Amino acid sequence: MGIHTLFMDIGGVIVEPNPEFWDCLQHNWGAPRNVEQLFYGQDSPWPACRIGQITYLEYTARMAEQLGMSAEHLIRLRQDYEWRINWPMVTWLRAHRNPEIQIIAISNADDQLENQLTEFGVIDLFDHIINSARVGLAKPDPQIYRLALEKSHTPPELCLFVDDRLLNIEPAEELGMKTWVYAGFEAFTEAMIGLLD
Repeated sequence: MGIHTLFMDIGGVIVEPNPEFWDCLQHNWGAPRNVEQLFYGQDSPWPACRIGQITYLEYTARMAEQLGMSAEHLIRLRQDYEWRINWPMVTWLRAHRNPEIQIIAISNADDQLENQLTEFGVIDLFDHIINSARVGLAKPDPQIYRLALEKSHTPPELCLFVDDRLLNIEPAEELGMKTWVYAGFEAFTEAMIGLLD
């Protein structure tokens, strides 16, 4: 049996982290080797940002202060370098888009996600976007998956959830969804043969 709803993670699937961003912070701004953990670790302001307790601007200002640069400069660096579009994935999804299958994003993100997807030119891929910063819930909290199912109006057994982290996959499986751990474009497209056609 095929699927009626494809739930997609954004970071690590639709957009990919750019290692040049971290290299730039280390070589040009003296950031420590663990700078990525500094930005996104559990002890950073990120967990509060991703559920909307602080804004993207507040979060970025705190990180800029730790790095000894202006918030405006860090915002520009993040916009220019931090993420890049996974164009093979975007192109494939557009080519295989079945009008009977809805695509819904479930993303642990900040309040700028929708603006960023618009700037990247990919927001049209999604019928709905479940943004953790807007709903106050983040993966792997089972409640965000239940919310997504309610939005989809689809039984879980007719849903496929794709994420690059196994930790985020497990709650979807427990709810009865099909799942796929994204580890690269070619493996993904091979696994999807027959599901999205």
